[in-house]
Amino acid sequence: MDNAARQDDPERELLRGLRVLLVEDDPVARCAAAGILSRHVGTLWEAADGDEGLQLFRRHQPDLVISDIVMPHRDGLSLAREIKAQSPATPIVIITSHSDSGALLDAIEIGIDRYVLKPLKASALLEAMATCARAARLESEHRLATTVFHASSEAIMITDAENRIVDVNPAFTRITGFSRGEVLGRNPRILQSGIQSEHFYREMWAAINQYGHWRGEIWNRRRNGELYPEWLAVDRVLSPEGAVLNYVAMWSDISERKEAEARIHYLAHYDALTDLPNRVLFNDRFTQALIHARRYDQSVALMFVDLDRFKVVNDTLGHRVGDELLKQVAERLRRCVREEDTVSRQGGDEFVVLLANLDMSADAAVVSDKILEALAEPMYFEGHELSVTCSIGIACYPSDGADPDTLMKNADLAMYRAKSVGRNNYQFFSPELEQGALTRLTLENAMRRALDRDEFELHYLPQVDNPSGRLLSLEALIRWQHPERGLLLPSQFIPLAEESGLVLPISLWVLRRVARQLADWRRQNLTLVPVAINLCEAQLRQPDFAEALGRILSEEGVEGRWIELEFTEGALMHDTERNLRVLSALKRLGVGITLDDFGVGYSNLNVLRRLPVDTLKIDRSLVTDVTRNEDDAVIVDAIISMAQSMNLKVVAEGVETADQAGFFKARACAEIQGHFFSKAIGAVEVAAMLGHAPTAASTSSPA
Repeated sequence: MDNAARQDDPERELLRGLRVLLVEDDPVARCAAAGILSRHVGTLWEAADGDEGLQLFRRHQPDLVISDIVMPHRDGLSLAREIKAQSPATPIVIITSHSDSGALLDAIEIGIDRYVLKPLKASALLEAMATCARAARLESEHRLATTVFHASSEAIMITDAENRIVDVNPAFTRITGFSRGEVLGRNPRILQSGIQSEHFYREMWAAINQYGHWRGEIWNRRRNGELYPEWLAVDRVLSPEGAVLNYVAMWSDISERKEAEARIHYLAHYDALTDLPNRVLFNDRFTQALIHARRYDQSVALMFVDLDRFKVVNDTLGHRVGDELLKQVAERLRRCVREEDTVSRQGGDEFVVLLANLDMSADAAVVSDKILEALAEPMYFEGHELSVTCSIGIACYPSDGADPDTLMKNADLAMYRAKSVGRNNYQFFSPELEQGALTRLTLENAMRRALDRDEFELHYLPQVDNPSGRLLSLEALIRWQHPERGLLLPSQFIPLAEESGLVLPISLWVLRRVARQLADWRRQNLTLVPVAINLCEAQLRQPDFAEALGRILSEEGVEGRWIELEFTEGALMHDTERNLRVLSALKRLGVGITLDDFGVGYSNLNVLRRLPVDTLKIDRSLVTDVTRNEDDAVIVDAIISMAQSMNLKVVAEGVETADQAGFFKARACAEIQGHFFSKAIGAVEVAAMLGHAPTAASTSSPA
């Protein structure tokens, strides 16, 4: 077995990966050399002279070149000069049959790495190749390490065994502000921030000395004095004998990551608008407060604070003013509580106050009075004077509940009680409120079943000419024939329907029932009049509402002109662009649009001009005292005048007396409705009225 076969495995692997160019003009010598090389290298190219060898080098860029010196045309030294000029790192082995010292000196000057004497021996050739390959690999690794050192985005600092800085890379300068010359020979403690203690550094160096490395987050100081966080890795470098040669520290500036983490933590735990703790952080503090109260036998008060009629501000002045109001409310709530208490925004206009470490529950009443007083003071923003009140519900641990969910539920019930008794007050929870909530839940469940059981019915309130009494139109009013409680008026269940979302299917039921009733009256050859239907803002938010109404009219065979839809001021003044799209789609169906309860809201006249409204209904609260209250009379006169200038019909609702009817007759408001002329009646009575009394549609053909 020759020496080549006895090469150890690592060296054999090293040679097997080589791509070699062999240049030899003697065919016999070239064949012999190729025979040796082909068994040990990965790829072999052969050239018969220097010119061909140069062409093959340029084409394939081999890892190693083996060349004879003496060749026609271009000799080995000339070829070596060309190769070194193009690729100085490519190793070259010269094969020569003589030891001419001049030629060898030239070879050294050119940079030729090894030479092998002829006659060629496989062991000598392979040893020379392996030596060149090892040197090339070390050179490549060194170049790579140098490139990484200088190109790394992480700071790299190398110290000696005495922890004196011996080298730093450009990223070190970029991150710390110190130049290389400023730190060479100095101790890295020049970077210390002073945040970490001496104990911290002792533990860090103990880990480095025991395990050879340390990883962790640390704060350091830049040259300009600025502190910054970094992720640091320190490794110890040992000699083969185990002595410390160097320490290598690498770190990255994690300021942006820390800022992002802080921002994420803030967004996860605080309300972005008011900077108050959000629901997540509040729940954690609430749980901790209850644990502490149990341990030290103390009380905790939970207060639900809900702004009264905040929606009016949003609808009238816009969300930007509404947001500013919320921020000012948040700040006033903060000033009403102690540092250990928590004020949280739960969403919308709902706030929660947590009073911890109380000696008695009655302390919550003192804080509630402070809150009511603080919010009573006007707020100002961009020329607007804003006034707001709140309703507060209070539940206390341990009397009103022992866990967060129970206390939250009971405080919510108390808050709704505060709203129901007039707003701008506070109420403590009592067991009677829980019974009321159960009653509401029972009513809601019964209402869901009422649609399926056909328990709803419609009555109709005539709208007539003043003073002739001629029927002009009808207003459909829903009633609920409750199986246990008897006939319920809208005020007894519609607010709950709006709160639960049941108002949407109920409204569709009313629309279809009215359309079906109109079709039935037409089949009786009765003269039709338009029927008005009250709808809420939730219906406007349904993207397919106009399409659904159109489908109902088509299926029941009724034209849109016999339907009038009534919306309140608040519903139409909010989200004007959306309402304009929906109302325009409804108008294309032929239906009429009425602005209901007009005069008590905050209508924007510019918005009103844009909306396709046909009729204004003066709110009954203005009608009731119009003959006794001069202010109400002035408002009504202004509404009638404005409507006439905008070519809108005006209807007075809630007319109960002859004096009221006379007031509106004198002002050319000829359309009224109310008990002075008729109460709400059933479909049979309407049919009799349509069949025997003159109507506004007497000259119109039925649909």
